[in-house]
Amino acid sequence: MMTFIEVVEKQSFSRAAGKLDLSAAAVSIQMKKLEQELGFSLLQRSTRTLKLTEQGARFYEHCKELQALLAVTESFADRVHQEPEGKLRVVSSIYTGHRYLIEHLSEFYQRYPKIQLDVEISDRIPDFSRQEVDILVGFSNRYKELPGDLYCRRLLSVSALFSASPTYLKKFGTPESLGDLKHHEFIYHKTRSPQQTLKFFADIETIIPPAKITFNSVDAVISAGLQGLGIIDCPELICRPYLKSGRLIALFEDVFTKKMEGYLFYDKKNAMLPKFRAFIDFMVEKTKHLREES
Repeated sequence: MMTFIEVVEKQSFSRAAGKLDLSAAAVSIQMKKLEQELGFSLLQRSTRTLKLTEQGARFYEHCKELQALLAVTESFADRVHQEPEGKLRVVSSIYTGHRYLIEHLSEFYQRYPKIQLDVEISDRIPDFSRQEVDILVGFSNRYKELPGDLYCRRLLSVSALFSASPTYLKKFGTPESLGDLKHHEFIYHKTRSPQQTLKFFADIETIIPPAKITFNSVDAVISAGLQGLGIIDCPELICRPYLKSGRLIALFEDVFTKKMEGYLFYDKKNAMLPKFRAFIDFMVEKTKHLREES
């Protein structure tokens, strides 16, 4: 097809042959073979001119479209192998941002000094359809339903548990069984899936009431729990200092062992661009110890 394009645009077999570094005879053979494969004539030949047939004109337009597409594809392939650079807009959950992103930024920039990160540490869900964000980090896998052709990759998996402050337990009592939870007050993160039935491992289930308060920040949930406003459900890694100090008391440690998982989202069409690949691979590397086999 590329030979055909050159013949049409040079209006000569010999000039096309010169551009392609072929003999005029070789170009003629290629054209005859192409016409045989297509089953129709492409050119009307005379001693001095070449003229496209009606089918040849349509085929030429098709070939030019393919040529342009090939040029775009080759350009993309070249960019894939370039050094990662350019602006990357990232929205990270507060938990993941403070504990697994900011902590490693110095090393990230040692590797990729030409990437400009525009990072929002927030528990809001941005609008991919409006291109408000390039990569979303650390949110629940239920956001795989976000608009757009998004790829969802598990980033971390951490233990979660129920806990409450001594003040709350003194006022409302310590639940003796899972069934007692329906009589208590809860504080949740607003991104938690709304549910009345909470499932545990070993096929155990219990009914829980709607949240008394919801926040868009894990730290805010913990702060409210420390004030005795209700039972909280959060990653053990975050609660650990408060559990050790006695400011929070763990509930049902032997039963409630569910995992909180954080995912990384990005548009599939950007997956192989250098700046995307660099950031994604870096985050996967730095959270490797937090993932478990399903």
